[in-house]
Amino acid sequence: MSEELKTIKELADELGISKKYLQNKISYEKKKQNLSIGNWKKISGKNTIVLSDKEQTLIKSWLNSLEDKQEDKADSLEDKQEDKADSLEDKQEDKADSLEDKQEDKADSLEDKQEDKADSLEDKQEDKADSLEDKQEDKADSLEDKQEDKADSLEDKQEDKADSLEDKQEDKEKSYLKERISVLEKFLDKEQTSNSELKKIIQQTQNLLDQQQRLALQDKKLLEEYKSEINELKALKMPREDMKDGSSIRGEAQEEIERLKAQLKLSEEERNKAKEKEPVKAESKKWWHFGRNVK
Repeated sequence: MSEELKTIKELADELGISKKYLQNKISYEKKKQNLSIGNWKKISGKNTIVLSDKEQTLIKSWLNSLEDKQEDKADSLEDKQEDKADSLEDKQEDKADSLEDKQEDKADSLEDKQEDKADSLEDKQEDKADSLEDKQEDKADSLEDKQEDKADSLEDKQEDKADSLEDKQEDKEKSYLKERISVLEKFLDKEQTSNSELKKIIQQTQNLLDQQQRLALQDKKLLEEYKSEINELKALKMPREDMKDGSSIRGEAQEEIERLKAQLKLSEEERNKAKEKEPVKAESKKWWHFGRNVK
């Protein structure tokens, strides 16, 4: 049969006494009798003193005497008072802790309320600032719209004024053109009566142009002859064994030059005579072209 081991608390509960009283009794008897009672054993992960059956019987015998009982009773009473005092102290500590917790909770609640109040005030201030900013923006937009409307109105007035000036200018130009057309129509009426005279003037002009062209061809031919004669004279100046005397050659060359000069002079006189008739021709041509363009 296995031995039933008990802890000091288990034995105290069995005997109806306090654990502390039993511990004091065991300590007292151990010192008094110089005994070794109890062995260490690991229970539920903790080292605890356990008592064997023999030790339990010995301890019970100590408590059987009347004196021990009285002492046990007094010790038990003292232990109970101590337990009561400990319980009261624990209650006071619990009460103090509870009061401290309540005060902390109250402080936290007050702090939260203050933070909420501060946040609410901050939100109101932000809302007020946003509202003021929106009003200022609306006012600025309204002012900008008014300025744009004013600028558009001024621009429209300037455009209307410019259009009016342009219309007046166009009317003025139309009036001038109408007047000019009327003058030209009157002129055409007069010109239609002189078509036969214009044809004569045109024919005369054409004849003069043909004559001028012939004179120009003659001048060109004379110039070519003059250049040819000059080249021949230059060739005559070249030294040759069978050439004539130098003075004789120069005399012939001089005569040839004088002859050519006379021909050029005659040609210029004929051309000048033809040019004297050109103002009348040019004037007739001018009126003829003007009448043709108007038609």
